[in-house]
Parts: sequence; structure tokens; C-alpha cells
Amino acid sequence: MSIVKTFTTATIALATSFLIAGCGGGVEGTYKLDKSEMKKSMEAEIAKMPADQQGFAKLGMALIDAMDMSVELQSGGKMKMKSSMPNLMDKDKPAKTEEKDGTWKLDGESVVLEADGKPLKCAKDGGKLTCAGQKEGEPSLVFVKS
Repeated sequence: MSIVKTFTTATIALATSFLIAGCGGGVEGTYKLDKSEMKKSMEAEIAKMPADQQGFAKLGMALIDAMDMSVELQSGGKMKMKSSMPNLMDKDKPAKTEEKDGTWKLDGESVVLEADGKPLKCAKDGGKLTCAGQKEGEPSLVFVKS
């Protein structure tokens, strides 16, 4: 094979790998909570509740706008989760931030996140992770790759 042909083949292979990586082919990256999808999920769960329990649940739904949550899936199966929630008792105090380390792995078309020994199975659809609530009645968590 001539040097020009070798160089051309290598260039095409490299360009193809960049295209595949750029199309979100890998699961690694940072995902942020999709607040509008989270609200839709909560509304569906609230509608199933008895009327006398819906008011408190709707209050919880109102807090979604004030919270932030992200999941960073790192190469090698490492994961970092970060959440921030405003202080409801004293608005002058800073938001409560919590960070956890964990692991992740692919399981067919799903991604399994694990922190504190508790696995959470998430369906992967393009740049979106939809993680089912761990208990019945819990809304799904929806994360979008940023």
C-alpha cells in the first residue's frame, strides 16, 4: 500500500471516529435533570393519588424549579452525582448541596447507576436517561446530556 493510500485511509478512519463520538455515541458525559419532563412525570403520579394527598405532592412539584441535579458518567465506570436544594426553612441560608460518588455500567439498552449500594436502572434514548422511581408512586427522573 502506498503512503498516500495509507494516509488517506487513516484520515477517513479518524474522521469517522470523531463523527461517531460527536453524535453522542458514547454514554459518558454530564447529564442534567430535565425539569419539564420531571414535572410531567410527577403530575401523572399525583393524578393517581387520593385527593386529600395531592396538595402536599403538588407542593413538592413546585420545588423542582428551585432544585438542580446532575450526573456525570466518567470513563471506566465511575460516576459523580450532585444535587442542590434550597433551604426551605431559612431562605437566607445557602442551598444544601450533596455530592456522591458511585459507579455506572451498561446493561443492554439500559444504564445502571449505583451509589450507596442502591442500583438505579435508567433507559437510554439518545442523549436522554430516564430512571424509574425505586418505589411505586415515585416519579421517574429524566436527565438530558449537556
